[in-house]
Amino acid sequence: MKYREFFHIEMIHQYFSGIPLDLVMLADNETKNRLNSLGCILKKEADRIKVLAPLHPEDDAFPVLGENDVFTFYIYPTSARIQEITDLSTVEKGNMISFINLGQTLDSTELISSQIEKKGVFKGFSALANVVIVGNKINTETVVESVKFKAIFKAKSIQWKYYFVSNVEDPDITIESRDNQISFNEIVVDENTTDQIVNSIQLNFPNTQIKVFESKDLVPYSSKPVKNIKLLQNGDILISHLPNPQKEQNGIQIIKIK
Repeated sequence: MKYREFFHIEMIHQYFSGIPLDLVMLADNETKNRLNSLGCILKKEADRIKVLAPLHPEDDAFPVLGENDVFTFYIYPTSARIQEITDLSTVEKGNMISFINLGQTLDSTELISSQIEKKGVFKGFSALANVVIVGNKINTETVVESVKFKAIFKAKSIQWKYYFVSNVEDPDITIESRDNQISFNEIVVDENTTDQIVNSIQLNFPNTQIKVFESKDLVPYSSKPVKNIKLLQNGDILISHLPNPQKEQNGIQIIKIK
């Protein structure tokens, strides 16, 4: 029997720069039984599930799928960390994300996401999402390469804020990032400021100057640090790689400069 990869579902998480950790995808029992009846083989990899299908001996065609051929997979976390880094702000309590291949544009591999009532538990963790592949929406007649589906999870985001403390009367400093990947606005600090961190620094170090910069947009959590964020003073590089503010610090970095 000749087999070829029919389709695969890839898990992508914005937090991870490569293969997402702490996630596992499993087919439900009905899906496993139906794929088995079609002669298909499920192949699990670290970040995806592949479905290998037998080809017709005469014309190398894939099995014909009907409107009842709906394949469902569940994505489970394997640690509590996933809940801490995944953006679930649009998912109501008691629900989970649902990915489906209905409504996809022809040139897109990203599955459409919505939400449904939470279902499924694996090793003590509730499902983070399910993936529904409607079989008759896959064009089995013209498939030359495997059909690719991507279930993409967004990471939580936070606003970055840098506080620079200096003994110089009015330090002329700016922040610059490579390719403007993150842009910053300088926040005015004066006697009317209500920023509690500024007020605390002024109370403990009354003779210092404070400069505050805030990211224009929220910055997604990431396992990979953002490099080449430079602090310039009078146009010269003062710090070539500013440390990334961390979520544990509420996105705040306080740095003493000359």
